[in-house]
Amino acid sequence: MSLAAKQLSARMPAALSVPSHAFTYRFFLSVCFLALVLGSLALGHSAMGIFIFALLDLVFCADVLLRCGLKDVWHGRLSLSVLVSICALCGFSYSVLNSFELVRWRGPVTDLYVYTMLLITLVLWVERRLSREKEKTRVFIKKLDEFLPKAARLCIGRDFRKVFATELHPGELVFVKTGERLPCDGIIRKGKTFIDEQLITGNMMPTAKRLGNRVYAGTLNKSDHIYVEVQQTLPDSAIMGIVSAIKNSELHRAGQRSLLDAYAAWVLPFIVGVAAVVYIGLLVHHGLGTWSAYLGVFLYAAALFCPAAFAFAVIFPWFFARGGAQRAGLKIQNQHALEKIVQAQTLLFDKTGTLTYGELRVSGVYPVADDTLKPLLNAVCTAEQLVDGPFADAVNAYAKEHKIKPRKLLAFDVLPGLGVQAHSRGNQILAGSIPWLTEQGITVSQQITQQCEAVICVALNGVYLGYLTLADALRPGAQQMVDFLKARGKEIILVSGDNESSVSAIAKEAGIEKFNFFVLPKTKAEIVSNMQGLGQQVVMVGDGFNDIIALLKADAGVVFSSGKNVYNNWVDVMIKRRDLAGLPLLFSIHTKLRRLIRQNVVLSVLLNGALTAWLAWQSTHGPAAWQWPVVGALGAVVIVWLNSTRMLRIK
Repeated sequence: MSLAAKQLSARMPAALSVPSHAFTYRFFLSVCFLALVLGSLALGHSAMGIFIFALLDLVFCADVLLRCGLKDVWHGRLSLSVLVSICALCGFSYSVLNSFELVRWRGPVTDLYVYTMLLITLVLWVERRLSREKEKTRVFIKKLDEFLPKAARLCIGRDFRKVFATELHPGELVFVKTGERLPCDGIIRKGKTFIDEQLITGNMMPTAKRLGNRVYAGTLNKSDHIYVEVQQTLPDSAIMGIVSAIKNSELHRAGQRSLLDAYAAWVLPFIVGVAAVVYIGLLVHHGLGTWSAYLGVFLYAAALFCPAAFAFAVIFPWFFARGGAQRAGLKIQNQHALEKIVQAQTLLFDKTGTLTYGELRVSGVYPVADDTLKPLLNAVCTAEQLVDGPFADAVNAYAKEHKIKPRKLLAFDVLPGLGVQAHSRGNQILAGSIPWLTEQGITVSQQITQQCEAVICVALNGVYLGYLTLADALRPGAQQMVDFLKARGKEIILVSGDNESSVSAIAKEAGIEKFNFFVLPKTKAEIVSNMQGLGQQVVMVGDGFNDIIALLKADAGVVFSSGKNVYNNWVDVMIKRRDLAGLPLLFSIHTKLRRLIRQNVVLSVLLNGALTAWLAWQSTHGPAAWQWPVVGALGAVVIVWLNSTRMLRIK
């Protein structure tokens, strides 16, 4: 077990570290015992038989709750397991005292066997559900480790030697067979193939690679053997940065304490306190010599005051909140993210596809000379034809509209946040951002910097041909969203890979004062880390694979989904709507959700408190039947369920 996993386990309530299958079979066994007890009561069997079934339920089903409760108390935590363990033991003890008349005072109810068993059964189901959510995280992290390449074939002269991928050094040559994952970031020195780079570039189609093209660790060699020169080893590779961010995000998500355990830490002292006050009051009134006679009162109050409905006080609202959010075009994948979004001091926004639609269109074509217009269009359409993303979609739509036929690609390489490098008919095409082409030694036109739109610069065989501008519209509700966040004291920063004029124009239109331009994906993640280092909670709002590391490093990640993004399932919240009203809506959901959960907790405790008091008052005419606590408990569950359905209506 890793250090991070051990730290996670130490923070979590003990029940969340128990495998879900342990709760599963205990739940079904508890259902069987409960059915047997109900059958015995219906047939009028002796109290001894009912006692045995209840004891078996406590020993073989509630044992996991008792052990987890002891561990939590040992570590100074009050959790749902502690609450249920104490109340179940009190209910069982009360039933034994009354059933076998071990005390002179029989109590308000004949016994609490069925109520106690019902409580155990329901809580086992709830703990199973909570444990399965955490278990998914552990399984997912294990799969990530298995996904990374473990070994490499190191070329030594004409021979190969198998080594661990982490033992490679820059400059060495490795041999990669078809169907294997690459063990490093590097350059192809021999061979050509197709490589599945979906996790790196987001492209669904395999990418053609040939001599001199860059390849990435963790990507899958699809069609032919290749020789690759090591540039970055596995620990320093692009995929390791993404995998590390995903693992840290999942661990952070799994380490969140359940609201149910948090509220149990308040409910338990209240229940025990009320039971103790009632017991002490009776002793003061009747004398200390009656302590054994009224022991049943303490056990009765402590057991029945613990509401079965409390176990659903959080689960029901979250279930309906997800449904209500889905109707509003929001998919909440991490329930703890709402708290982070509301508490965050800073929100970072991407531009294209986030503040804007991301549905770009080519608004202008600017060749360096009239005779370069056709080569410019042919080159950019050829380079972008197989790329997935808003820039490529705009170019491909323009090519289709103007009947420009792209040439056949021999290979292409997508560099996230920079551009596309393609090879066709012996020509090398570069299509991308101004800084990237400048780094390649290509001098671009100075007038580009005056453009307030996104720009694609194009070069053919090292010769600059011109550029295209792409226009995009601001999403509706941008200014209202910015005003909403500012009113809550949030700092808003726009970070984009586009040029200064384009970014500043969108920032001004949306009402955002702070913005950064020409920001690479790696830099966005560094900005998030730097702000977190200053003690700030940061939310990243993006739209695609370019932002994934920043989205995962942030305290909460919100993504505007196009349905194509391979990383969608790893972010906290997905927004599937065209306007920007979804983000303020998350604040409304959080406010209503917290209010409903508090109402459910109070309702469940008060309803069971009223039931406890009513049964005690009715006991002046003799003890009530065992059915009343069960009916009251199930009625409280129904009321909590009905109250939770209000989350379906989100405004």
